[in-house]
Amino acid sequence: MGLLDTSIQFANTAGLYALLSIIPLIIIYLLRPRPKKIKIPSLMFLLDIERKKRLNIFRKFLKDPLFLIQLLVLTIISLAIAAPFIMANEEAGGGHTVFILDASASMKADGKFDRAVGEVNKLLSGRNTIILAESVPVMVVKEVPSGSAAEALGKLKAKDTSTDLSSAIILGRRLLPEGGRMVVLSDFISWSGDDPAVARKLAEANSITVDFLTMSGRTDNIGIVNGWFETNGDYKITIMNYNKNAQDVRVDVATNGQNVLSSSLNIKAESNEYFAINNLAQGTTKISLNVQDALVTDNNAYIIIPGSMKQDLLYITDNAKSPSVVALGLVNSNVKKTGTRNIPSLSGNSIVFVGSPLSADAIKSLADYVSNGGNAVIMASQGLQDMELLPVELGSLANRTSLAVAQPSMMTEGIDIGKIEVKKHFKAQLKPGAVTLVEGGDKSVMLSYWKFGKGMVIYSGLADPQGDNIFDPLNEKVWNDFHANPGYPLFWKQMLEWITGSLDVSEYNAKTGMFIKLPSKQSVKTPGGDSLTTDLLLLDEVGVYEIPGKSVAVNLYDDRESNLAGKSLADVSSNQSGSREIVSGVQTIRKPQPVEVYLIIAAMFLVLLELYYLRWRGEL
Repeated sequence: MGLLDTSIQFANTAGLYALLSIIPLIIIYLLRPRPKKIKIPSLMFLLDIERKKRLNIFRKFLKDPLFLIQLLVLTIISLAIAAPFIMANEEAGGGHTVFILDASASMKADGKFDRAVGEVNKLLSGRNTIILAESVPVMVVKEVPSGSAAEALGKLKAKDTSTDLSSAIILGRRLLPEGGRMVVLSDFISWSGDDPAVARKLAEANSITVDFLTMSGRTDNIGIVNGWFETNGDYKITIMNYNKNAQDVRVDVATNGQNVLSSSLNIKAESNEYFAINNLAQGTTKISLNVQDALVTDNNAYIIIPGSMKQDLLYITDNAKSPSVVALGLVNSNVKKTGTRNIPSLSGNSIVFVGSPLSADAIKSLADYVSNGGNAVIMASQGLQDMELLPVELGSLANRTSLAVAQPSMMTEGIDIGKIEVKKHFKAQLKPGAVTLVEGGDKSVMLSYWKFGKGMVIYSGLADPQGDNIFDPLNEKVWNDFHANPGYPLFWKQMLEWITGSLDVSEYNAKTGMFIKLPSKQSVKTPGGDSLTTDLLLLDEVGVYEIPGKSVAVNLYDDRESNLAGKSLADVSSNQSGSREIVSGVQTIRKPQPVEVYLIIAAMFLVLLELYYLRWRGEL
């Protein structure tokens, strides 16, 4: 609370007129007859008693506790009506401080982020909220005491993204009351989004004190600021020299851990040079600049070239005229077809398709294959039995139903699912952990997948047609007309790409600050070696992310973050120690503290005391 000004003031001085209610109380007690028992030894004392009564007319008030109680009640209530208060020193914003830490790539230079953390530790208040300003604001802790905030600060690291200071300030403004306090620590050399100075003024319009602390440091830097694939398949990067002098730069290129190219470039002062890598091999390639500068993050770039989609596929079916086999053959020439009686070894195949019921031994072999990292696509068919590896529980056979996309997916993109006529299907229910992509009008799962061991299993309730004439609408072995849909071959092509990965290298190479939406919560290994479980992955580190099913190379490629001597805010000053000095983390303001609640409590206590006294006296 702080120091108190003990002089009492009144917010409603007119309420003091309520004290006049004491006058009627006194009059009532004066007029009220009060018989008194007197023992008279003789008539001579009567005159003396009457004289004493006149001399002590108000003494009976002092001898009547009931009068005193009622007098105090009226006085206290009258004072409460006048709304008394005292002035007190109180921590601004209720002692709540919001700290916004710039966690962008440029803050890694010359230890600026570590110094910013040290400044926050000096300024912690009673309640603290910490927000990391990356490409999006990230809440670290909310309204925690200084000890918990200090513990959280010790675990924070700068990231490899740009910073959106404005959005972080707006988020902090929403968390603070009027009169609150916010401290923003940044190098203020670059930002995405709106100007942080504008967001600062908006916060100050809400009576929030906003302090900007500038973290300064070395500005020498040479970095890779861009990279792209050429039409001929080569990869080209841009290397920028931000220094005032020309510099020789050695470039090393390694693919899958083996050095494949080394070269030296002389880059002029405040200029850039292009560097091309020819005939990139499949796998992960790392490009490194052998330089000593303030920022290490932009000295490396990573590229991933995925493997070919031409992989071995095995299709197990007893259906002699399976249209799905034909459709897969148009996409991949390496499709082997086999019957259920003579199933070869499943190892070595990228995907195993099943279009007919399997024996118990075959089911066990398929489960082992998927558990060890294989992929299986199981299609509905007459006689299909429940299997442990299916992402659904199969129910009874049902007749017609409509179809609808339950969750958008690459597999169903561009295909008019609603126009497919389904005449027969399994009433299938989703198992925990599986994902539904297409469902029937009766909520039956028609297309779903899940992880089984190290592999993937896809269930399709759209059975392949059987019989001699698969286009005959009266053929009872034709459960649907999907095979007659123009999008049928596209569906199988997109399924293969979804399982094995597209040849579009953009899906394997990204920039920091981007998000990747995963089909479900999955465990991801970051470039720093940490593991996290999420279904929405923020790419905020340079390096290779290991996602189930594929790897993604992530690079900074941000000229503004690499330019350590970039623009700055005009209204931010910095001292030689690297940050503008501000007062302590706890600021106080004088604020009226009402006391009428205490008076009301006292009045209620006196009323209870009066009732008790009346009961004791036998009048209740």
